[in-house]
Amino acid sequence: MSEAGTTLQKRHGAKDVVVSNVGVLSVVAMFYAICCAGAFGIEEMIPECGPGLTIVMLLVLPVVWALPYALICAEMGSARPVEGGNLMWVKEALGEFWFAIMVFCNVLWSLVCNTVYVVLAIGYLGKIVPLTDFQSMALKVIMILIFFIINILGVRDVSIVSTVLSIIIVVAFAVVTVVGFMNWNQSPVTPFFSDEYDTAFGHIGAGLAIGIWMYSGFDELSIIAGEVKNAQKIIPKAMMIVVPLIAMTYILPTMAGLCSVGEWADWTTEPDGVGYSAVLTQFAGPVAGVLFMIVAIIGQASIFNVCITTGSRCMLMLADEHFGPKFVANLTKKRGVPYVGLIVVAVATMLLVPFDFTFLVVVDVFFMIMVTSLTVIACMILKRRLPKEEFHFTIPGGTAIHTLFGVAILAICVLSTLVNGTDYFMGGMIWILAVPILYVIAKWKYKGSTIDEPDAYPINPRTHLGFGDVKKIGLLYAGIGVFAVFARFFLDWYEGDWGPEYYLEEYESGIFASFDGMLTVILVIGIVCLAVGLIVWLAGRKVDE
Repeated sequence: MSEAGTTLQKRHGAKDVVVSNVGVLSVVAMFYAICCAGAFGIEEMIPECGPGLTIVMLLVLPVVWALPYALICAEMGSARPVEGGNLMWVKEALGEFWFAIMVFCNVLWSLVCNTVYVVLAIGYLGKIVPLTDFQSMALKVIMILIFFIINILGVRDVSIVSTVLSIIIVVAFAVVTVVGFMNWNQSPVTPFFSDEYDTAFGHIGAGLAIGIWMYSGFDELSIIAGEVKNAQKIIPKAMMIVVPLIAMTYILPTMAGLCSVGEWADWTTEPDGVGYSAVLTQFAGPVAGVLFMIVAIIGQASIFNVCITTGSRCMLMLADEHFGPKFVANLTKKRGVPYVGLIVVAVATMLLVPFDFTFLVVVDVFFMIMVTSLTVIACMILKRRLPKEEFHFTIPGGTAIHTLFGVAILAICVLSTLVNGTDYFMGGMIWILAVPILYVIAKWKYKGSTIDEPDAYPINPRTHLGFGDVKKIGLLYAGIGVFAVFARFFLDWYEGDWGPEYYLEEYESGIFASFDGMLTVILVIGIVCLAVGLIVWLAGRKVDE
């Protein structure tokens, strides 16, 4: 028994981790930190969609996206509360190949996300206190080190910090809500649409990706379920609390800001724009506005605190399932924390923080969609495969509602990828192409699940991969190719009227500044992927037999 009142328990894999007595409210705080940490980001939806549509989308997305996904993850988490969470669900449902794809996507995504939140936090600080490049970099390194130290202490300490930071954020946005509504002087939903697009679909598409991003992350804490006592009961309860809490954090302060400050066309996360802090600055004084900017920094720090936790556990699973160096799975003796994984995540974040913010976020959406899609597909399969008595929590309505939720989430995933922007599509697609290559290299070098489960995952002596892997790689590349070719023509239809001017203004030079150039790259990559995928699949039919 450690000083934190924890016990040792075997997790899904070969290593021991410390199981902590973390309460429901602490898990709520961790969910709130990783899924929300304030309404920062909603500012970009308002001028794109219009005030009215923004409010409607913030009301609708919890119902059609956040709650269904949270319920699906909560249900499966009640049956499989294992270390690795949704990563292990994918392995059980879809096998080693898709598990590895899932892990590599999660690792790359978590590293990029971690870096984004550090960059944003110090960027917000730079709005209050002018910083030199050296000072900015030094503060980023200090922030990484602080939360590395917190994480090395264990999940319980992470949850305590998350609880404190989340309370500060909730209180700050509650104050914005009260002050805004007390100074109501105009309609928060007028005009309904902005004047940026000619069709309702254009307006919806402009805000959909942002809205989905804001309501994402409900699968993340499943990764550390093996370290939470009674996770099969606590995590589902926490999810049911945090979804409405997040929705209120987004909806109420946004309405309060629009009905008091207004100026909807000028809302943005940029320093010279209008945002939530403007409510306090205008009606409570400049000092209140500065204090709220400090809360913005706290919000990014709160997300980073939990992201470094889940990112290190992804590294742990990568090594423990023999797709990475064995030493990465090493745990601290007393608290059972994957310290090597934490070091890898911290160092990688330090190496990435000098990169441009746009470079970092441009690759995020594809990874998020891949992880979400594989999670939902795995849950749909296991829902039908596992005995009912293994579920401690079930979605009301049974299998039919579960299927409806799953199909709806997958459809939204595809749509959000297409309407997120040509730059994001091209950048994310290029990164995704590297993931199967990482699988092949890791499988050849470390042998994968064959080490622990040779009968379940035998190696094909002709390819030194798993049986059927070559065909799966071929199908994956062919599928990406088909999607890319379709996307090229969809994006030309969707953004063709304004895309050339927008991207030239946004990026000024380079491939991202050329709308037509990006479409050409997407088409060429799509055709090449389709051809390579078909060739590899045909080859797989021979070598995988």
